[in-house]
Amino acid sequence: MDPKTALAPADRMVDLSHVLEEGIPFWPTHPRYEHKLMETYERGDIFCQYGINLGEHSGTHFDAPMHIIPGGASIDQVPISQVCGRAATIDASHLGANGVLEASAIEAWEEEHGPIEAGDCVLIRFGWDRHWGLGSEGGGFMQDWPGISGESASLLVGRGVRMVGTDALSIDVFTSAEAAPAHRILLGSDVLIGENFNRLDSLPAHCTLLAFPLPIKGGSGSPVRPVAILPEE
Repeated sequence: MDPKTALAPADRMVDLSHVLEEGIPFWPTHPRYEHKLMETYERGDIFCQYGINLGEHSGTHFDAPMHIIPGGASIDQVPISQVCGRAATIDASHLGANGVLEASAIEAWEEEHGPIEAGDCVLIRFGWDRHWGLGSEGGGFMQDWPGISGESASLLVGRGVRMVGTDALSIDVFTSAEAAPAHRILLGSDVLIGENFNRLDSLPAHCTLLAFPLPIKGGSGSPVRPVAILPEE
């Protein structure tokens, strides 16, 4: 097969990441994203290049098990096969601030769209990406976000999923962020967590997801640029 024929056309590809730029939301204990000019033509340099300072959980990113599980796998130990495959997108945008996606809602989604299968990635669309912004404009993204319950996390683990992603700051709802039950259940079962995803409203119930993290040695996570391939109509 000609590799060119295997590529999806641009109108079937959706970039699910936020642009990395100074001023993006970040958790207070994490590094602030910085983009610093190192060489420039205007100073007589041959090349133009920047240095970047960022955290493993800057922007759209994956959490590896070791993020909250002592002795858990680091991001460089995650096999590539775990970050690509069929993705099921669950619309939970009706929940609003501090809303919790319960297991019963996932089961209801399965009744309508078919079962979540072993090896699936699951994306939860809360619509929280609408609060993303730079500086004070992104303040709403940093509080009262929705998430999934521990029971929902357990149900998805039982389904054998590879990854669970959200367009909010955390997979755990704001009110339980410190206890982090969904983090502990998912990462404790080697299910990756994706956070700060974007444009999930562009996805149908099922599509193909490709999302490759940086192989950071001993990393607790990594920025990622996930891309969805939409099915042919």
